Amino acid sequence: MKKRVAQTLFFACFCLLCSMSYGQTGYLYKNGIDGWQNMIRYHNSSGRYITYSWSGAGTANNFATTDIYSSMIDAHVASGYFVQDFEILDDYVFFCGYNASGSGFLGWFDVHDVFFSTGTSGRAHIDETLSLYGIEWLDNIEVYYDRTGRIHIAGVGQHIASGVPSGYKAFEAMGTSPNNMLYRVADLNGGVNMPKLTVTNDFVVYVTKEYNVCGTGIGVTLEPFPKDNMFPMPTHPTYFFQSVVTGLGILPIAYDPYLDIGITCKEKNTIAVCNYRCGFSIQPDPMTGCTYSIDNNFLLVLREFDLDPLLVNNPIQMITDSRVTLPLVVSQIRKLAYDPLTKHYITLFRNEVSPGMDEDGIMTMDYSSGAAPSWAQTTYQQAYPNGLLCDICLDGSSRYTASGFDRSSYHNYFFWQDAILSNAYNCANYINYSVMKNGVEVHKEYHCLSNVVGWIALNFIPNMDSEIHQEINSLICN
Repeated sequence: MKKRVAQTLFFACFCLLCSMSYGQTGYLYKNGIDGWQNMIRYHNSSGRYITYSWSGAGTANNFATTDIYSSMIDAHVASGYFVQDFEILDDYVFFCGYNASGSGFLGWFDVHDVFFSTGTSGRAHIDETLSLYGIEWLDNIEVYYDRTGRIHIAGVGQHIASGVPSGYKAFEAMGTSPNNMLYRVADLNGGVNMPKLTVTNDFVVYVTKEYNVCGTGIGVTLEPFPKDNMFPMPTHPTYFFQSVVTGLGILPIAYDPYLDIGITCKEKNTIAVCNYRCGFSIQPDPMTGCTYSIDNNFLLVLREFDLDPLLVNNPIQMITDSRVTLPLVVSQIRKLAYDPLTKHYITLFRNEVSPGMDEDGIMTMDYSSGAAPSWAQTTYQQAYPNGLLCDICLDGSSRYTASGFDRSSYHNYFFWQDAILSNAYNCANYINYSVMKNGVEVHKEYHCLSNVVGWIALNFIPNMDSEIHQEINSLICN
């Protein structure tokens, strides 16, 4: 009897695995809620998703929660803020950006109080005084618990003087609860580009595109800080990895990075950075006014960096450089993520797949062998041609969910959900792009003054009562 039950269970599990491996995986949903320029994150506690969007022509700040397949609860929590990023820690949503008065802000709310309160809906709490300490714009936050159990927030601050960006700052906030937090800031190395950041087991690391005098990309700079106490010293190390050779009498042969970069933590203290690379048909020459033309032969480049050597006072090492050949013209890289279960990188980007036809692609790269694959599969969602995918998140079960909006006048939400090992042929088109492996670059190390200011108390002020609206999601394609 036990043997028969075991056989039955084995057969049931086998059938389930078969359906997961070979059955239809992709689902496309939409609703009538305004989802202009939205962002999406997975909320582990509820198994639902939380989104942010601008509504009312960009004047209203709305967060929403949805299970994707049935309904969505939308909450108007504030107005007049320009939210650049948000992250979830347990049941708290933290968000950041800048306000109409030219100050950076940090805000938070409780998920259950705002979306599921049985009485008056909860409020968002916002501190919008960060400009007092040189942050007129707060961007790209990461939220985590440190080793002592305190809430820790790392972010990118931009200082703006007379309306012109004039430097970037590392932001650190810490406290035992959202209403009991202090913050401090430190100078980053500089440059003309907004850094991005990620958090590893032991470090917060900022990545910045580096340009030459003609304004073309020549590499990236990594600035690591200790995760639990970001600014213990008056200086911090900076590591420059030069991807394009240039200098006196040497004209660059490539533009790398070109446009955006993506960054994510792979595992432990390994991170990845992706960007576009292209060549020149006319090379930039500083002696002749930096006139140049790109050749429109684009690659998506994914590089991995190991920060473990920092633990023993050795420099960061680049460990891989993989390049994906793309056709025609490219535009934004919107998100890079890593799934530890399947050991795949996932990139949401936009490129031209045929002359005059731009599409949002979700590229997966299989690193399960320990090295880059020979090809990268890219999924192009086909069933909602008027949609624009803005953001993507993972849910811990080797599935991604991308959020977007209708580019018509209504800007309604839509969601594309699929397995990383995708075979959603009813709703999507697939293109495999070849991958090349390249030699790695060696670091150039500098030490920079941090100029730390802090600790300063954050003063979170309750905002308006949330206005709640609920709507049914409808299935478009599966």
